[in-house]
Amino acid sequence: MDKKNEQPRVAVATGKTREETVRKAIDLVREELLANIIGSVMIKPNFLSSVNNLASTQAGAVRPVIELLRDADAESVIIAEGGSRSTPQAFDNFGYREMAKQFSAECVDLNHGHFSRSFEIITGNRTSHIAQYADLTGKVDTIISVPVAKTHDTAGVTLSLKNMMGCLRRVHRPRMHGIRIGGLPSLIGETLWNTIEGHPLVIKSFSGVIFSIVQRIRSRNTKKDDSVNTGFIKQVGAMAENLARLGEILMPDIAIIDAFEAMEGDGPGSAGTPVAMKVAVVGTDPIACDTVMASMMGFESSDIGYLTLAHERGLGVADIGKIEIVGEDPGQLRRYFKPHSNFPVQKKWREAWND
Repeated sequence: MDKKNEQPRVAVATGKTREETVRKAIDLVREELLANIIGSVMIKPNFLSSVNNLASTQAGAVRPVIELLRDADAESVIIAEGGSRSTPQAFDNFGYREMAKQFSAECVDLNHGHFSRSFEIITGNRTSHIAQYADLTGKVDTIISVPVAKTHDTAGVTLSLKNMMGCLRRVHRPRMHGIRIGGLPSLIGETLWNTIEGHPLVIKSFSGVIFSIVQRIRSRNTKKDDSVNTGFIKQVGAMAENLARLGEILMPDIAIIDAFEAMEGDGPGSAGTPVAMKVAVVGTDPIACDTVMASMMGFESSDIGYLTLAHERGLGVADIGKIEIVGEDPGQLRRYFKPHSNFPVQKKWREAWND
């Protein structure tokens, strides 16, 4: 369905606590949310880290969502994520286990599920590649994305659509950045990762090595292009395209963006710094929600590649003038976030395929 000519409603709320803020935003569009909830439900938080609160969705943002699902008489509720490090540790450290038990929900680690589903993505050189994603996503009726608002080193921002990357097979996520990684290295990396993920210090070191390898691949590709920035621009272009393709198969039914304490700077990880916005954004058009949140972070949707491509393909509305905003005035809440240091290059995503 082409949504770009529709006028979605997006709720913006503020509050004194994370829970209160999310609950107020939900209440502003409650009837629309209830109309979009059917059958079994998967809540998808973001666990970039299993120890860094700022980089990961906190239980306080999810509790009002589960309360909503209780009122919606959802058949079943799972909280499912494939954490970048250890999902079980994140569930433990961020208080999800107790909350899930209280509401008869189930915590699921997507990293240890089955991945028979796949879709075609592109590399930085615009050749085809494959990314597999969790079978579980096809077994639920409703998906609710609950990310933390953050800046990002390749996508500009990481919000409700990009949060769905946690449903991908963990070792295939670097492929979304346009990096070609073969099957054997992926298999070896996955085996090692799954073996050590229960050991925080070991996995911290291992993830540092993986990050260094990815950085070297980026550097090598840059040198091949005989330009300081061209190789990275192609990766930025690939990320924009691949996120739009991800939206074609895994667009959430509801977006609930937690920006009570958001992240700016060299995010989305430990190098980012906090911004106390005390805001939540909620709606049934994730692209519209991401657009409103990006605007409140000081970004134009035209500079965020995946938002523009998703709008052009009718996956949602990225024209803020065509979005009905209820609740607080986002213009009064706008904070001009410090972008990632390479954001000037990220804005050139359209130039990625110029010959």
